[in-house]
Amino acid sequence: MPERLLVVGGGTMGSGIAFVGAQGGYDVEIVEPFAAARERSRAYVERAAQRCGDLAALERIRWSDAISSSSDASIAIEAVPERFELKRDVFVALAGALASDALIATNTSSLAVEQLADVVPHPERVLGLHFFNPATRMQLIEVVLAPQTSDETLERAYELAERLHKIPVVAADTPGFIVNRVARPYYLQALRALERGVASTQELDALARAAGFRMGPFELMDLIGLDVNLATTESVFARTELERLAPVELQRSLVAQGLLGRKSGAGFFDYRDGTPERLDATVDSRQTEPDAQELVAIVGFGGVADELAELIEQRYAPVQRVVHDELLDELSPEATLVIDVGDGVADRGDLIAELDSLLGAECVFFVDAYATDLAACAERLSHPERLVGYGILGSLEGQAAVEIVDSESVSDDALELAQELFAAVGKGSVLVEDLPGLFLGRTVGSIVNEAIVAVGAGVASSDDVDTAMRLGANYPIGPIAWGREIGGARVTRILQRLADAEGEAFAPHRSLWILDVQEEPAAEAVPE
Repeated sequence: MPERLLVVGGGTMGSGIAFVGAQGGYDVEIVEPFAAARERSRAYVERAAQRCGDLAALERIRWSDAISSSSDASIAIEAVPERFELKRDVFVALAGALASDALIATNTSSLAVEQLADVVPHPERVLGLHFFNPATRMQLIEVVLAPQTSDETLERAYELAERLHKIPVVAADTPGFIVNRVARPYYLQALRALERGVASTQELDALARAAGFRMGPFELMDLIGLDVNLATTESVFARTELERLAPVELQRSLVAQGLLGRKSGAGFFDYRDGTPERLDATVDSRQTEPDAQELVAIVGFGGVADELAELIEQRYAPVQRVVHDELLDELSPEATLVIDVGDGVADRGDLIAELDSLLGAECVFFVDAYATDLAACAERLSHPERLVGYGILGSLEGQAAVEIVDSESVSDDALELAQELFAAVGKGSVLVEDLPGLFLGRTVGSIVNEAIVAVGAGVASSDDVDTAMRLGANYPIGPIAWGREIGGARVTRILQRLADAEGEAFAPHRSLWILDVQEEPAAEAVPE
C-alpha cells in the first residue's frame, strides 16, 4: 500500500509539493480550509499534470477542508502562510492526528524550526523541508535541521527527496537558512547602489544579467513582490541584527506607496502597459581586420590579463605585454592605449602616475577600478582626463559586459574609446559612477562574503552552499566557486574599500583568504 503524504496548505507552494509527491508514488492529501483555495489548488494540479503529461498523478491526490483527528500519513508537510502562530497551530493539530513516528516538516523560509519542534511530542521527527517555487520545476530542497532533529529523520528526508527527484542540501536552523541568507546582498547591495546613483535600475539589471544572473535584482524583486522580498529581509535582519543585512529605506518607501511590482502594476518598473523592454548590455562580436592605428599595451599578470591579451591580439595590432612592473621601462613610448590589470589587489596609483610622466598626453590609461582609488589617482596626473576606470570581476569569459566609470575627470573621448575597445573584443559596457566596488564588485563580493560567513558559522558546507545558490537562486556559479575564480584577496580588497566608504558592517570576513588556497585534488581509488 502506498505511503500517504499529508500537505497542509493548498496554495501554489502546497499544491506544487503535493503534485511532486504524487509523482513520487505517494497517496497525497491536501488540507485547505477555504473552498475557493481548494478549487484553485485543483486547477493548479491539473495544469501541472497536463504540462508534464502525468495525468495518473491526479488520481493519487485528494483534498479535504481540515486535518482529521487521525491520519495514517507517514509524512506531513505544512505550507501555510509565514506566520508563526498559524504554523504552530498546524503542528499541534498534526501531532494529535499522526503516529508518533510520522515525520512533521515545515516549509518555512525564515522562521525557526526549533520553535515549531518545541510544540509537539517527539520533536526529533521535526525538520524543515524548504521547497522553492515552483516546486514542480525547482530541483532544490533545503533540509533544515533543528537541534532536536534526529539522524533517522535526516535519513528519511533524504529518501523523500530521492523519491521526489529533488536535490537536498543540509542547512542549520539559522536565519534564512542558505539561499535566503546568502542571496540578501544581491538585493540589498543593488538597492544601495541605486540609492547612491551608481546607475539606473535598467543599467544595473543589465549588468547583473551580463555577469550571468538569470534576472537582474530589480526585475526579480518586482517578480517576487517588493513586500514579500522586504518581509524576508526584515525577518533575517530581526534574527541576526547584522547591519549589512538591514532593509533599505528605498524599498520600504516603495512598499508603503503600494508599489509592489508586477502584482500591483508597478514597482521598480511600470507594468501597466505590458512588460517593459529590457536593456541589453551585451554586444555581438564581429570579426574585423585588426586595428593598426592603436598600439595597445597590457600591464599586469594573471587570468584577466591573459584573457584580455588573447582577445585584444585578435582585434588590434600591435599589442605589447608587460608582465611585471619592473619591466615598465620596456613599454613603448608610442603606446596609445595602456590597459593596466596589475595583480587585481593592489592600488595602482603610483604606477599610473609614473606612466603619466612617461607617455604622451594622447595615450589613454585603463585602470582596474575595483582595486584602485580612481579619484585619488586622477589628482596625481597631469592629464586626468585620460584615466578610464573599468570593472572586470574574475573571468572575462563569464562577464558579457564591463563596468566603465564615468568619473568627474574623464573625457568623453576616453570613454568612447573604452566602449569601442571592449565592443571590439565582444564585451558590452555600462557607464557607472565612481563609487567603491562600483556595482558588480560590491554585489558579487558581498554575496561571496556572505557565503563564507555561512560556511564558517556552520550553516552549511561549501559544496551545499554552492549547490543551493545555483539551484535555488539560479546563480551562474556557486558563490564559493565564484569567489575562488575572483580570488579571496581581490574580494577582500573590494569589500575593504566599500567598508572604508560605507562602514565596517560591510567589511570583508577574515576567512576570505581560504579562497586563495589551492583545493586538494580528489584522491583516486587504489585498486586492491
